[in-house]
Amino acid sequence: MMTIRFYLVRHGETPMNKAGLLQGITDAPLTPKGEAAADRVSALLRPVTFSAAFSSDRRRAVETAQRILAPQILPISQLTGLREYYFGGLEGTSGSALMRQSVAKAGFLTMTQLWHGEDRFPKLIRNFHRMDPTGQAETFPELKARVEAAFEQVIAQSPSDANVLVVAHGVVLSMLVYLLDPKALPLNLLKNTSVTRVDYDGEWHLLGVNLTRERDLNALSE
Repeated sequence: MMTIRFYLVRHGETPMNKAGLLQGITDAPLTPKGEAAADRVSALLRPVTFSAAFSSDRRRAVETAQRILAPQILPISQLTGLREYYFGGLEGTSGSALMRQSVAKAGFLTMTQLWHGEDRFPKLIRNFHRMDPTGQAETFPELKARVEAAFEQVIAQSPSDANVLVVAHGVVLSMLVYLLDPKALPLNLLKNTSVTRVDYDGEWHLLGVNLTRERDLNALSE
């Protein structure tokens, strides 16, 4: 098959991001800063002509995709499979408060080790599930299966030899990066409105992760 060139973008900042709260399936709009950042990505990607666009069905992802595509008129396929990780009873919890609770429950050494090694991402997801008092937070296998299925759907609906925009969320996009190359995943996962470049030609090829600077994006086009 011909190559599909994916531009994966994490949505812009929301009020919950700004407040440091865990935001999974909770719906929220962009902040003015998030809107401006999405507009900046639009300017950076202006030389790219997209043939298809996908996002999760959460408002923050849809709004980011719309701003990136403007003024290009292109329908955005909204997929529930691209929704952010479901934190269960931890939705809306302070990230710093959760860390303190995790240290109290598992110990400082255990939580320190969580941030080291190539398996730190699955450890992070397992900690979310373990710390959810309702037991509803997604497990690592559940998240992995959902992300794989979502991108299979994206591939099936994408034209070949084309540029395709996918706007989703930090944990969901980090899962794909982890599956392709655990070493490439940043310690703090992906930044708001960062761009990750991957190609698909029957196999995945990770080209750039967490890109925010014009020169880094331009280098991938040279």
